[in-house]
Amino acid sequence: MVLVYVKSGEWMSSSSEEWSFVVDKDRRGRMVTLDATTLLERLKIMVCEDYGVEPNSVNVELSYEMVNQRGNPPIIISNDRQVANFMGYAKKGLGPTLCVTFSSSGVNQKERVNIDLNKEPCDSSNIEDEEVPEINPADFVKASKEPCDTRNEQVAGDGCGDENGDSENKSFQILTEKDGKSLRPDFVKKDQIFRSKMVLKATMEIWAMKHHFDYTVNKSTRKWWYIRCKDRLCNWAVRAGCLDGSTYFMINKCEGRHTCAPSKRSKFGKTASARTIGSLIQHRFDDSNEGPKSNEILQFMRMEHSVEITYSHAWEAHEFAIAAVRGIPDESYAKIPKYLHMIKEANPGMHTHYETVDDGRFLYLFMSFGQSVRGFYNTMRRVIVVDGTFLKNKYKGVLLVATAVDGNYNLYPLAFGVVDSENDDSWGWFFRQLKEVVADSHDLAFVSDRNSSIAKAIATVYPRSAHGICIHHLLTNVVKHFKEKGLTALVEQASKAYRYTEFQERITEIFDMNPELGRYLREADVRKWARSVFPGSRYDIRTTNPAESINSLLKIPRKYPVIPLLDSIREFMTRWFYERRLLSSKHLDPLTVKAGKKIDRRIVKAKGFQVYKIDNFRSLVKGDKYDCHVDLRRRTCTCGKYDIGKMPCRHVIPAIYSRGREVHSFTDDVYTTATWRKAYEESINPIAVPESDWNVPAKVKSKKVLPPDSRKNAGRPVKRRYETVEDKIKASQGSSKNKKHKCSRCGNEGHKRGTCDLPI
Repeated sequence: MVLVYVKSGEWMSSSSEEWSFVVDKDRRGRMVTLDATTLLERLKIMVCEDYGVEPNSVNVELSYEMVNQRGNPPIIISNDRQVANFMGYAKKGLGPTLCVTFSSSGVNQKERVNIDLNKEPCDSSNIEDEEVPEINPADFVKASKEPCDTRNEQVAGDGCGDENGDSENKSFQILTEKDGKSLRPDFVKKDQIFRSKMVLKATMEIWAMKHHFDYTVNKSTRKWWYIRCKDRLCNWAVRAGCLDGSTYFMINKCEGRHTCAPSKRSKFGKTASARTIGSLIQHRFDDSNEGPKSNEILQFMRMEHSVEITYSHAWEAHEFAIAAVRGIPDESYAKIPKYLHMIKEANPGMHTHYETVDDGRFLYLFMSFGQSVRGFYNTMRRVIVVDGTFLKNKYKGVLLVATAVDGNYNLYPLAFGVVDSENDDSWGWFFRQLKEVVADSHDLAFVSDRNSSIAKAIATVYPRSAHGICIHHLLTNVVKHFKEKGLTALVEQASKAYRYTEFQERITEIFDMNPELGRYLREADVRKWARSVFPGSRYDIRTTNPAESINSLLKIPRKYPVIPLLDSIREFMTRWFYERRLLSSKHLDPLTVKAGKKIDRRIVKAKGFQVYKIDNFRSLVKGDKYDCHVDLRRRTCTCGKYDIGKMPCRHVIPAIYSRGREVHSFTDDVYTTATWRKAYEESINPIAVPESDWNVPAKVKSKKVLPPDSRKNAGRPVKRRYETVEDKIKASQGSSKNKKHKCSRCGNEGHKRGTCDLPI
């Protein structure tokens, strides 16, 4: 067997009759293994499979050159005997490279063009009758020189354009990543084929920009696209026609030589449209980043294409690329019924619901995966953290989140909602939808900020559950309104206290230092923020950090239209379930990773404690600040930590060891590895088919969802940000420029997109 390096490209011969293989930068190289039984057809199939090319759709030419005879014509492998010769040559250890050339079935491989490799390439091929093999043959189809007729008007995408050739004025028609790469041509030639009229136009814009000339469009119809150099006396011209029965365009006339003076051409050099530049960079936008900024696009065009564009042009290209990758907000709302139907088909037991107002405009949306709800019932602490965060797309709104925390202290999202704002109606609707999947019960607890709408909704929809507030939000208000030193620390200690007596001591100190603060804390309802008097079981979850962490995770997707936002949520949940299922399956300890680390820290703190047994289950543990009574049967300790957290404290651990037992036997099941594995035994599934192949019932298709009415935010509109010291200094010194800026969202002056709250 022989391991052979394969590279894809095209053979070129110079005027000095020296041959050179030009590598296709997109396809690059592969490695294949050959043996004595390998035949030509099998070798071609192997090469096609490695390059991801359909063998029946292209011609495959295999060749190589003698290692010590560089520049000589290549040796073509045309039959099984030539394959055996190549094998024999390779076995000598000379390391020949197998060269592969792909072309469409309509291109004759015997026809070549002579190019002087020592000279700079001209603007274009000026020989109409010669055929030059395409470097990127994936864009080729079998050529038909007859233009298309009007029967193909309904073909999806740009097609042959409309009657006036203004197809680019329609809704965004997106170039694929492959198209974006093919917009960088090395030449323009007769019989060159493009995937659509839009790709043809974009390619010519890049070509003109690269070679510093401009052109005028003489004709643009469904069938034809005809351009000439902007200099009327120049002969340069390109005419392309639509191929019959397809959206493809082929150049059938190409006068490639400019007869105008180069100095005259550079005077009106073309700048590509924002759409074309956006198509070039759209592959750089993904869910993990926001893509290149406007200044980075300026640098990209300067370095990659040697052209200068304005900042505003780069910004428009940035906006187009975002719309191309993530969709248009208006169209995204229209897809909600179909998307929710398809995601429910992929994930049985999922609960989704949306509501519109009377005129069909979007109002609310709810989404909860059945896999996470089942995992919550079977494996989680019955504590749900809820929070809301602003959306930053065109129509704004608020994303509502409900999440639990698993036994390894990881986030475990339960439900998501998209609403207009945080108010009584929206939170009430969200909790009513949540109740469809999580029933009301006495062992259920909610943790939220001090939003009054949340408190009203929980009291109405979940009357049997307990409701706690985030201690961080409470402390923020204390710091803001009460300035005395040491008060915040006392409030924190009162909140964290596990024993009621300790809580009473801290509250008494607070009243002695500042009676007004004491009354404030009492009005905030101590049962909601002090865990020692909390009526339910909130374990050690005292803040809304879990929900806020999800909001932080969605910092970039919150700028997306609604469908990409929902799919970003589905994507990270799919990833989390897979990664945690893998991690838990490899973890062999009886307790989860983080629970085990907590126990290890408590074991260290328990060193030196003395255990005095009372009976088989009860013990008196000494050695800490105060003596503790431990009851292993009832799983209690007088310190209170074991009772609330359901995990052995530093007093319980020596009592367990004194009886020859293991700590995990007296730990709540939610912290065990077996329960952790069970939480992620199911998978969150994506929609398995592309959008063009979605199969939805007619009833779903008929539903129309329009974008929501945007409205002005409550309160006095903010005209500008608050002045800093630097602002005042600059204002006193005067400004050399009085430039007015317009908001890119509404078009008005005086503010920017980030602070815009005007209805549109």
